[in-house]
Amino acid sequence: MSVRKRLFLLLGGTYGLIYRIPVIGEAVVRGISRSLGFIGSHVPLGLKRRDSMAVLKQDLERVFELTDMDIESVHQEGDRIELVLTVCPYGYCRPGQAGVCDAAMDMDRTMFEYCGCDLAIDACIPHGAPVCRVTIRKKP
Repeated sequence: MSVRKRLFLLLGGTYGLIYRIPVIGEAVVRGISRSLGFIGSHVPLGLKRRDSMAVLKQDLERVFELTDMDIESVHQEGDRIELVLTVCPYGYCRPGQAGVCDAAMDMDRTMFEYCGCDLAIDACIPHGAPVCRVTIRKKP
């Protein structure tokens, strides 16, 4: 297993522990995730606002290669990109992890917000789906 995959699993495990803290756990995970999303959209190799969704798709493919994520497909059509992940990068695969999964996805929501897009989770493994499906749409 690559170091990058191990780092994502470590982050996922850390989020899982923090999420369990009564009253504040979810808010703390969301705050950390949003901060990482901000950083991810402002570093030199991070995702940037693009005029073309085709160029954003190329950027995504580069990021997935750099982070060694298990992506089944990246499909772009018009102002929409659909991602299919076969394995959660954070290691979430059980129903009890659906909440922390959603909180962790605030990182991605934040990154794509800075790219001028909305991110929607159409299906996720912790909710019992066989894969995670994510749709990214360019804002009008």
